[in-house]
Amino acid sequence: MPFADRIHLIKEAGFEEVMISWEDEFAPTYLHKETFPDTVRNAGLEITNFHAPYRGYNDIWEKPFKENGVSFSEFVSMIEDCRRFNVDTLVVHTNDLNLSESFKYENGLAFFSGLAESAERCNVNLAVENVSRQYLLRYVLDRIQTSHFGMCYDTSHDFIQLNARGQIIHDYYNRVKALHISDNDLLTDRHWIPTEGKIPFEKIMPMIKKTPMKVFSGEIIANERWRQKKPAEFLKQSLIKLKEIEQLG
Repeated sequence: MPFADRIHLIKEAGFEEVMISWEDEFAPTYLHKETFPDTVRNAGLEITNFHAPYRGYNDIWEKPFKENGVSFSEFVSMIEDCRRFNVDTLVVHTNDLNLSESFKYENGLAFFSGLAESAERCNVNLAVENVSRQYLLRYVLDRIQTSHFGMCYDTSHDFIQLNARGQIIHDYYNRVKALHISDNDLLTDRHWIPTEGKIPFEKIMPMIKKTPMKVFSGEIIANERWRQKKPAEFLKQSLIKLKEIEQLG
């Protein structure tokens, strides 16, 4: 579905803001990412944040900072794009799933410290997402205390980790700069519509409500059942259930 059509459906479903994956689109037609903000705002929506592309995060930890110059410059450019397009937050991942055991903490700290400095200079929030190895996110959050550096809290990522469920939002609720709310079966990263899985939202909503976030946002993917229905139905149900769990706690 073309980008503009997706945005129109999101607006018609009743949403107020969107997150944009900050990379060019190649299908069904080629679109420069720089055209996205105007398309979104002309449709009457605001932009919650830009999400950096899913690539190259393991190099941040596996290679010394001086060997990651190209990647670092790309991320700095995304932060500057946030400022240029009046978007207050960039979401990035901590690592990719296949991080090797040869990684070094100091590599990641140097990389994210540099990005945090750029974020401060641009007055843009840098939200590092909890993914597969939450101890890495904890490591940088504990050591980088700048005002614009924080966390993107993803419920689906959190609740597939047996010994972590709900703990990171409890420990760092005041550092949250972005939210990805969705559900799963506690086994796999499903990103289902809230209440269609097993995440106990009644237990974590009190902590989410303690965060500085003014926007309650989901990152939801249609499962097989929803793929048989119209996109508008999926969007409307997603919004209904986001509003429903927002009242918990």
